[in-house]
Amino acid sequence: MTTIATDPTGPLAGIRVLDLTLALAGPLCTQRLGDMGAEIIKIEGPNRGDFTRTAKMRDVVLGGETTTFLSINRNKRSVAIDLKTPKGQALFFRMVKDVDVVIQNMRPGVAERLGITFDALKAANPKIVYVSISGYGDTGPMLPRPGQDLLVQSFSGTTFNAGTTDGMPHPSPIYIVDVAASHNACEAVLAGIIQRDRRGVPVEAKVSLLAAVLEIQIQEITTHMSTGRTGQRGSAPYASAWMEPPYGIFSTTDGYIAIAQSSLAAIAEVLNSDKLAELATSRPDPGDDAALQKWRDAVYPVVQEALRPLPTESTVAALDAAGVWCGPVMTYDDLIAHPQSEGLFTEYEHPRAGRLKTLSPAIRFSTQPTPTLRGAPMLGEHTGEVLAEFGLSSTAIEELKSEGVVA
Repeated sequence: MTTIATDPTGPLAGIRVLDLTLALAGPLCTQRLGDMGAEIIKIEGPNRGDFTRTAKMRDVVLGGETTTFLSINRNKRSVAIDLKTPKGQALFFRMVKDVDVVIQNMRPGVAERLGITFDALKAANPKIVYVSISGYGDTGPMLPRPGQDLLVQSFSGTTFNAGTTDGMPHPSPIYIVDVAASHNACEAVLAGIIQRDRRGVPVEAKVSLLAAVLEIQIQEITTHMSTGRTGQRGSAPYASAWMEPPYGIFSTTDGYIAIAQSSLAAIAEVLNSDKLAELATSRPDPGDDAALQKWRDAVYPVVQEALRPLPTESTVAALDAAGVWCGPVMTYDDLIAHPQSEGLFTEYEHPRAGRLKTLSPAIRFSTQPTPTLRGAPMLGEHTGEVLAEFGLSSTAIEELKSEGVVA
C-alpha cells in the first residue's frame, strides 16, 4: 500500500482514512486527524459535494470558496464518486480494502441504503475502524429529526442554563455541540486504531451530537438527577444558572469584565462596596431555594453598580491581586492582537481562495513542531490521483469519468 501522509512527521503518518462526512462535526474530526499526519481522502458526490461548499457564513466567499468549507477541510484530498451507482459502490469497496478508517455522518438509513454499514465494510476489510456520527443516536423517536447543533442544544436542556427567568432560553452562539462531537469522533478513531492493532479485530464506534452535548453538561445533569434540584434562572443575567454568583459578565466604563469562581468578600473589598460585603455574609441556607434565589438576584446589580464607573484594565489587575478569577471580555480583534495568541493562528495558500488566515492545529507534538498544512481541496481535485494509487489505470479512470461515476 502506498500511503501519502499529509505530514510524515505526524503521529498518525501511515494511517489512511476514507472521509464520508459533511457539515461540521465530521469534517472537523477528520481535519484534526489530517493535521496529525493521517492521509484523509474526502469522498464527495460528483455534482455538489459537501454542502458547506455552498453554505456561506455572513455571505463570505474567497475565490469562489466558502470560509465554512475552507476552515474545516485542510489536509485532505477530494475524490468525487457517485455512491448511488453500482460502479461507484464497487469503487468505494475497492478503496475500503486498503484503508484503516472509514468515518461517516450520513442521515439515518442512508448508509444502510448504500450498503456501507459496518458489517459490509468489515467483510471487505477485517481490520477496518468504522466510526459513525449521528444527531440523536441510532434508535428512538428522535431518529428521523434533523441533527443540527441549535436543535440538539435546545433538546438537551442546555439553553436553560443561562439567561433570566423572564427571558428567552439562551443558546450558545457557536456550534458547540458539533465541535464536542468532533472531539468524541476523533477519540473514537484513535481508540479504535489501538484496539484494532492490539487485538486484530475490526472496530465500530458510534458518536452522537446528543451524547456529546450531554457530556458537556455532566456536572449539571448529575447534580440534577442525584438531588432533583435545578439551576434556576433568576432576574440577573448570570452566565450559568448553576454557578455561585457573581458568575457572569459586567460592564465597565470602557468595556466589560468577566468574573468566574470568586469570593464575594474579596470583590467587596476591592470595590469598596458595603452592600456587597453585607451580601457576602448573608447567604441563605442551601435548603431554602426561594431565599437563595432572591439572594442570587440581589448580588448581580450590586456588583454591576460598583463596576460600571471603573476602567477595565486597572480593575482586572486589582481583582486579580485579590485572588478573584476575572478577565477582560475581548473581541476577535482584541484576541488576535494579544501577545498570548502568538502561535495560535496560521496561514495557508489555496489555489482559488488565495492566502487563508485560520487557526493552527490545537494539538502539538514534539516530533511535529511545525505541522505541514495543505489547503482544503476543490471538489474532485484529486480523483484521478487517488484512484491511480488504488490501482486503477488511466483508461479505467477516464471511463468512469465519462460514465459520470466519478468527477
